[in-house]
Amino acid sequence: MTPTMRAVRISRYGPAAEVLEMVNVPVPVPKPDEILVRSRATAINPVDCTARSGYGREVFRALWGPLPLILGRDVSGTVAAVGEAVTEFSPGDEVYAAPHIGCYAEYVVVKAAHAARKPRNLNHHEAASLPFVALTTWTALVEHAGLSPDTAAGKRIIIPRAAGGVGSFAVQLMKAWGAHVIALCGSRNVELVRSLGADEVIDYNSTDFTRAVRDCDVALDTIGKPSDFESMTGMRPNAGSAEDFDEKLMSVLKVDAGAVYVTICSPKLVLADRYGPEEGARRAEETFRARAAAQAAKGRRYHWSFCTPSGAALEEVARLVESGAIRPVVDRIFPLAEMVAAHEYCESGRAQGKIVIDIGG
Repeated sequence: MTPTMRAVRISRYGPAAEVLEMVNVPVPVPKPDEILVRSRATAINPVDCTARSGYGREVFRALWGPLPLILGRDVSGTVAAVGEAVTEFSPGDEVYAAPHIGCYAEYVVVKAAHAARKPRNLNHHEAASLPFVALTTWTALVEHAGLSPDTAAGKRIIIPRAAGGVGSFAVQLMKAWGAHVIALCGSRNVELVRSLGADEVIDYNSTDFTRAVRDCDVALDTIGKPSDFESMTGMRPNAGSAEDFDEKLMSVLKVDAGAVYVTICSPKLVLADRYGPEEGARRAEETFRARAAAQAAKGRRYHWSFCTPSGAALEEVARLVESGAIRPVVDRIFPLAEMVAAHEYCESGRAQGKIVIDIGG
């Protein structure tokens, strides 16, 4: 193992072509509870583009520290070294994980508790496409909505942007657990989403889903309010002409029946950037309380959800993948040296599933 590694980092915020840079930096040293992973692949997530462009910088600075930063939330590779307190992994083990940051690099440190053995039937490119979207979905639907193989069966679940990374995983997870899945997507993605097992696939560019759908038990919002989404990503949500998509999504939930709305696109980042960390946090709390109270009055639960790293959850995901219940959806693979093109492709909104980065080696 060499003392330095290739990595792609940012030293300032801005467009991909202006701020993403390939550098040689020291290989990180694992702490007692960490493992060092020789990465074979990582993946691009919209949150990477969001962070790179500068949105959410106040929240991300508190979470990740100051610039320069090596971004990236997915890794699949081989354990190169383990911390002195680690007993569950050994050098040579093939693992995958979604640490908080640092995956655009040849070596990544991961808390042992956040890693799991890679699904045996996947290569590293396929495995790297799963951790962040799997855990984003898991946090939202399992931890917040309370779904499980025992409680999901028969539930009506509505999932917008069903051809994206989170959406395509969520469709498959809910079908694996016996739910009735209603998936929303654009025209060109209908066949892909249908192939993932969705019971109903609605093209939201040509159909007002609020006229076709009712009595849902759970809504997984991957879009949020258009103003929130566009501020965070720089892209307009592909959800038809809805003025307030989240309100339309809530309108198809059951009333006074314990239905659950979970969004992964809260305005927390936007508010922190606009008003500063303290005032932004206060306004976010006010916004959350108001929205939650409005839904509670209709007998529903309301949640903002953020990805929580978990090796235990990734072990469950690996079992589902190995059983054939879930398959990765990989749109395109770029080499590490073409990270700029990968980010630009992500921001185009054209990807079906995940964009994967080959680390090489």
